[in-house]
Amino acid sequence: MITKKKILVIGDVMLDRYWMGQVNRISPEAPVPILDVNDSVDKPGGAANVAKNLSDFDMDVTLIGLTGMDEASEKLSKLLSKTNIKYKPIIDPKVRTTMKLRVIDKNQQLMRIDHEDKNLSSLVLKSLKDIESSMNLFDGIIISDYDKGMIKPIIKKILSKANKLGIQTFIDPKGKDFSFYKNAFLLKPNQKEFEDIVGICSTKKSLAEKGEKLRKKLSLKYLLLTQGKKGMILFEENKVTSHIAHQQDVFDVTGAGDTVISILASYVISGKSMATAVKMSNIAAGLSIKKLGSTSVSQKELNNASKK
Repeated sequence: MITKKKILVIGDVMLDRYWMGQVNRISPEAPVPILDVNDSVDKPGGAANVAKNLSDFDMDVTLIGLTGMDEASEKLSKLLSKTNIKYKPIIDPKVRTTMKLRVIDKNQQLMRIDHEDKNLSSLVLKSLKDIESSMNLFDGIIISDYDKGMIKPIIKKILSKANKLGIQTFIDPKGKDFSFYKNAFLLKPNQKEFEDIVGICSTKKSLAEKGEKLRKKLSLKYLLLTQGKKGMILFEENKVTSHIAHQQDVFDVTGAGDTVISILASYVISGKSMATAVKMSNIAAGLSIKKLGSTSVSQKELNNASKK
């Protein structure tokens, strides 16, 4: 078990909505399947899922994110009110709350429909002073960037302030420009995000060289590359370490990255070694993909799994 720490999550919050049912026929109007919906589920998504992962892992969590003033925002607030998360939304009535609607036939995702107004809010910059003034209250910060408009306008100043305060920052990146994340403590791209920046890595040697070059260029303490079923690779000064994935039956990979950064940050902020943090987050990712949608794991569940 690890000790409870105060963690601030800043990022793109969203609502994950699932419509589930069965396809038994094709539409006479167009050559598309007709789904008879028999269930609907809403879950916190994006940065809100990161916060829920942390809260379910017994961390003291504060969440800051941008929403509109709409049904999705109300639903998200209601879901988070049932947790121990301290939710502090930046509400802009001029934008829609980001929502991802997934349409599922039995266990197969047929379609995802996104509702979003990307980079259209002017209120994010106005929130910066309030965020900066409270940062000294936290033991660590997770920045969950889904490139919807919450992070890019403020991240450089957030990282500068965090470094002055000696607070570790953990970033889940998105987009074609990683210079925004310079001087972070740890950056966690997946394989596609990584190769979008450094180019295709056709060999292990090429990947290792490009990973270390990126780590140095961005002045990162750690670069953690997640590779799905291949596992993870940790880059640090003068050292590259591979971690094999814990193979599980894959039901849904939604939110697996959120689980990884949540568990990893919890362990490091609680004083555990980076090697232990990566190992446990790797196991947690294996547990999360066995469940529908964005899910979390408890300390008890993770400890039990780590002993197998």
